[in-house]
Amino acid sequence: MKYRLKNKKVIIGNVIVVFILVMAISSVVITSSYLKEYDKNIDTNSTSVIKTDKNIVRSPKIDEYIDTLDEQKIVEEVDIKKEVTSILTTENDKYESHIFNYETGKEITITELIKEDKIDDFWNKIKELVYLKYPTFIADVISLNNGNNEYFLKDNELVIYYYDYTIDPMPKEDLFLVVNYNEIKDYLNITVDLDSNYVNEDGSVINPSKKLVAITFDDGPGPYTNDLVNILKNNKARATFFMLGNNLEKYRSTVLNVYNNGNEIGYHSYAHQNFKRQSIADIQTEFATSNDILKSITGTGFSLVRPPYGSINSEIKEALDVSFILWNVDTEDWRHKDVDYLLNYTLENVGDGYIILFHDIHKTSVEAIEKILPYLYVEGYQVVSVSELAENFGTTLESHKAYRYFVK
Repeated sequence: MKYRLKNKKVIIGNVIVVFILVMAISSVVITSSYLKEYDKNIDTNSTSVIKTDKNIVRSPKIDEYIDTLDEQKIVEEVDIKKEVTSILTTENDKYESHIFNYETGKEITITELIKEDKIDDFWNKIKELVYLKYPTFIADVISLNNGNNEYFLKDNELVIYYYDYTIDPMPKEDLFLVVNYNEIKDYLNITVDLDSNYVNEDGSVINPSKKLVAITFDDGPGPYTNDLVNILKNNKARATFFMLGNNLEKYRSTVLNVYNNGNEIGYHSYAHQNFKRQSIADIQTEFATSNDILKSITGTGFSLVRPPYGSINSEIKEALDVSFILWNVDTEDWRHKDVDYLLNYTLENVGDGYIILFHDIHKTSVEAIEKILPYLYVEGYQVVSVSELAENFGTTLESHKAYRYFVK
């Protein structure tokens, strides 16, 4: 009896196990069926839905569009995480871009790739990067986004091309902005790859493809120098200011402003006396006094000297442990206080590696620089300090030597 009872328990136990398994399988089937019905209710055309299913196939509509294009017009096509396809073409020397939903083949706009509550943040970031790359006279215009913008998504970055903008003077180069996804990742509703290291486009960084020129300013600092610093900054330009020693104390904050904005400060004597009419001892004493004042303001001393009137000889060059910087384009802005004349003269005489002489104590000179810098930019020039000019022309500035310009 005990044996039979034991067998009954075993049978009953097996029945219970089978019952549980049947119920579990039924539950899985029901759940799977429910999920399928739920999935049908998802709008597959919505770009806000991030799809990472490896089984998703690119819509044939995209390939049909590509087939309509001339092969020579296709520049590049990129699939981004099976979510969007970005296609770049060229027509009449301009780029055209098209963005498609990868799965549905529906063409979408850049706005559809941005989270609804982050649209303003996205465009503010783009504006910030535009001003980082371009001088103000360009950035003020293209940041309005009221021209014809083309957006091309690459694996790690978004490229924006700007067309049909009215800019004065008009740049001769194509205008575009490369935006690394790290800068806009929080605003996008698609999945993108992020670089561990990247560098934003910065118009202040020397561009090896551009011609370089140094614009220098003598006799300051003065009442217009701070305005000049802002003009240089707005145009992604830097300059070398050859200052008078007896002006340093009077304009301490101005001197610091010049220095803090990436410009270079050189020495132009203590009180604009002709070095050839001074004793070597006086030249050295005045230099030391001025050097100490500059160090008290900026923490650095003079390494460059421009002798007043360009008056110099071998004895003077040996007296100071600095490099002597002359010039090869003299605007004579102290004589020609005319903005248009200074603009035309500079543009007619500028050259790669040249050093141009101005004075920041004349209001007309500062006003002229505001006009000159945009024209130099569109002519392919980048305005840099004397030391930057020398370095990029492969010249090491040596003490006791004089330089008028640089050649490669």
